[in-house]
Amino acid sequence: MAVMKKLAIMLTSTMLMGSVALANAAPAAAVTPTAAAEPNLTIGVIDLAAVLQQSSQAKAAGEQLKSQFQPRQKKIMAAQQQLQGDQDKLKRDGSVMSAADAQALQTKINAEGRDLQQMQEDYMQDLRAAQSQAMQKVLGQIDQIVQKIAAQGHYDLIVQKNSVAFSSPRVDITNQVIQEMKNS
Repeated sequence: MAVMKKLAIMLTSTMLMGSVALANAAPAAAVTPTAAAEPNLTIGVIDLAAVLQQSSQAKAAGEQLKSQFQPRQKKIMAAQQQLQGDQDKLKRDGSVMSAADAQALQTKINAEGRDLQQMQEDYMQDLRAAQSQAMQKVLGQIDQIVQKIAAQGHYDLIVQKNSVAFSSPRVDITNQVIQEMKNS
């Protein structure tokens, strides 16, 4: 569950920061007097967070990542429990252990701690890379759909909803994109 939440956060933040061939800098152009005075200018707005939230492709990517990384997550949890058990044993029995046994247990605890830290770092690095790759695939699909809608609707400009101060619901193409994602 935590991996899914991290994926959703990562997907949303990566999506918001990533470029999807949509004009992130376009809001300034959209409010210029020249652009506003142009009678044939067609502008669309897309809420990428909503598209990703409702996208079966993003959900499938999240599930695939969950199943791919769940065994490693369980291994890390087992290592954490082992380390905690050894720490508890040293704390509980350390005063009645021989100095050699206490030192051996402390050495084991130190090694387990280093191994656990390395496992966690490797896990997070691999997870981030896999999330990024999955996100790029989904964003590529969204980009293709947005390009298709732009061509069919003769849009001059499509911007991300989070990059504009205001947009009328009549220029929102989010539902069109969601429907196309469902159809693909």
